[in-house]
Amino acid sequence: MDGIGKYISYISSQRRYSVRTREIYSYILEQFNSFSEGVISAVSVRNYQIHLLDEEGLSPRTVNLHLSVISSYCKFLIREGTLQSNPASLVTRPRQSKRLPAFFNSTAMAAYMAQDNALDRRDFELELGTEAERKDTYWLCLRRAIVCTLFCTGMRRAELISLNLRDFDCGRAVMHVRGKGDKMREIPLLPELIEEISLYLQSVRRLVDADVKDVSDPLFVTYSRSRLYPVLVDRAVKEELGRSGKDFAGRKSPHVLRHSFATGLMEEGADLNSIKEVLGHANLAATQVYTHSSIKALKNIYEQAHPRATNKGGKHGD
Repeated sequence: MDGIGKYISYISSQRRYSVRTREIYSYILEQFNSFSEGVISAVSVRNYQIHLLDEEGLSPRTVNLHLSVISSYCKFLIREGTLQSNPASLVTRPRQSKRLPAFFNSTAMAAYMAQDNALDRRDFELELGTEAERKDTYWLCLRRAIVCTLFCTGMRRAELISLNLRDFDCGRAVMHVRGKGDKMREIPLLPELIEEISLYLQSVRRLVDADVKDVSDPLFVTYSRSRLYPVLVDRAVKEELGRSGKDFAGRKSPHVLRHSFATGLMEEGADLNSIKEVLGHANLAATQVYTHSSIKALKNIYEQAHPRATNKGGKHGD
């Protein structure tokens, strides 16, 4: 097994990185290895960086991801005794602009959650006689369940896909979630989400004709009874929010729903440590990006209430 193969095996068995992360790491390292012809040095890493920026036209953010992967690989080779030092640490990273997370406002999400479920709009005896009708209604139920779960829990797409029936504890009103590094956490469930998931499970029984018997079965399944996959979850979010009009303009993705959840908690006064625990962040720095919303709210309050704030007429208050 070559060095890259050993490293991918290491992050799989020892670090427990997700399949998607392993695929990204493998792709980046194979690209670098091909470009550098197997030579790992500060010069080859710097030339690779220039190639990605100037010839491939990649963003600084993506280039930094490549450099981080290469650096981690070099550290592994040092531990293995096949490399003396980390040449990637000598290469200056390109500067990237700090992006605030996109999110949907709480009013739009509240209006969405208030909509009725597809099961409430269908007369099963009269309308679901054909396979196409059953499949269409099931897709409506599934995609709403996906959006509601992502927004009400803030979990990652991969975490939603990995959920099993045993993870949905409606008695205690919590969801057991397996996050990065196989770390387990419990996320409290709102009554409205418990109802949505319960309605969804009804749709599985009524439309997919699949009686659930094993608690290790997936919580969310396709019409063919298989576990969800990333592209399907992305499509579900885009289609479900796309039908809701201008309130959900812009990017519609599972991650934006995660940001919307976190931003909503911040706006309601939740402390950073609590948000960190619910989101499954490894450190507080990853959670601090959501303080942008509280700063914005504070600015609005300041402009409205501070005695020296400028009023609409352009003059200071008394």
